[in-house]
Amino acid sequence: MIEIDKKKSVNFSEIIKLNLTDFRNHDFTSITTNNRFISLVGENGSGKTNILEAISMFTSGRGLRGAQLSDQSNTNGKGGWSVFMEIKSHHGKTKLGTGISDLEISNGKNRQCRIDGKSIKSPKLFGNNIGIIWLTPQMDRLFIGSRSDRRKFFDKLISLIEPTHSDNIKNYERIITQRNKVLYNLDSLSSVWLDNLEKQLAKISISILLSRQIAVNQINKIMDADVKNNLFPSSKIIMREELDTLSKDISISEMEDSYIKILYRSRKKDKITYKTNIGPHRTDFTLFYKKNKMYAENCSTGEQKNLLISLILAESRVYQENNNGISPVLLLDEVTAHLDQERICNLFDQISELGSQTWLTGTTSDLFCYIQSKADFFDINNGKLTQIKP
Repeated sequence: MIEIDKKKSVNFSEIIKLNLTDFRNHDFTSITTNNRFISLVGENGSGKTNILEAISMFTSGRGLRGAQLSDQSNTNGKGGWSVFMEIKSHHGKTKLGTGISDLEISNGKNRQCRIDGKSIKSPKLFGNNIGIIWLTPQMDRLFIGSRSDRRKFFDKLISLIEPTHSDNIKNYERIITQRNKVLYNLDSLSSVWLDNLEKQLAKISISILLSRQIAVNQINKIMDADVKNNLFPSSKIIMREELDTLSKDISISEMEDSYIKILYRSRKKDKITYKTNIGPHRTDFTLFYKKNKMYAENCSTGEQKNLLISLILAESRVYQENNNGISPVLLLDEVTAHLDQERICNLFDQISELGSQTWLTGTTSDLFCYIQSKADFFDINNGKLTQIKP
């Protein structure tokens, strides 16, 4: 059985202060906490998820909603927004900030990011100070939704384990777009420019495939183990890849050469369809539910939710293993939906064992009565926050 060593709890990373300014429906909201559980309670549309989204902006990308920067601005504000957090860890305290002004939005600029007041080039660098994993109600339909959404979800998890993965994905998408344009505009299918693009594409593609395989193997190893008292089902990540004749049982350089040949052979079809038909961007992901011997897309809504939670817990344990016992911060939006009381309690037990600081949302505080003694409760009404005693 896997048992988290309680001594590892000296290594931690948690948010002790969070400020939102003109973010969504929050004019100014400030939360100070020293607890591992933070429960945000209020009616739908009150602004609970907006707080989780604000925290998620301390990752690379667009946060848990994938929204445009302009859409995150308070409609009654000045047009921009900012989020500040202070983190406490075994290293001390660190201040993180991100945001964007109205003028920067108008000029198509990226959001600003700072660590201890110093500007950094990319929000990806926040990951050196804090890891963040989220689960939202929209993900409940992950396995019956689009392949693209599943791939983005799993690639986000993989990036927490393989830090270069997110940059590789961005560069891959950029080169794919360039290749498609070059193919479309060429009279001949032969071009030195195209050859060079495909060499770059092959190198990045193989890096993406290897990162996915490394991360998936780590997560599957955890999910295959017997985690103490875990009621959430054991499963296995399955990658359904469209890689033509590419073999993974050869050296990296041989894989790159093989993929270059695949791209060359597909030029005619790709030119006609105006897309690259073979590659890592075509990979699909699913989970295999071992007990019922079913793929996630064939499971019930409740089973799919349980499988997702099992995956998030496994991902958290892998992150912990790779980061000297430090657990990621979890953002769980309406996580208690479709869960019976026994599983709700078990989920909180699993999180407590992990040591992750966890931000939760729900419509009533009763949903979190099991962690009442070790949680801060905040009532939210139209972006206004009040600390409450449940």
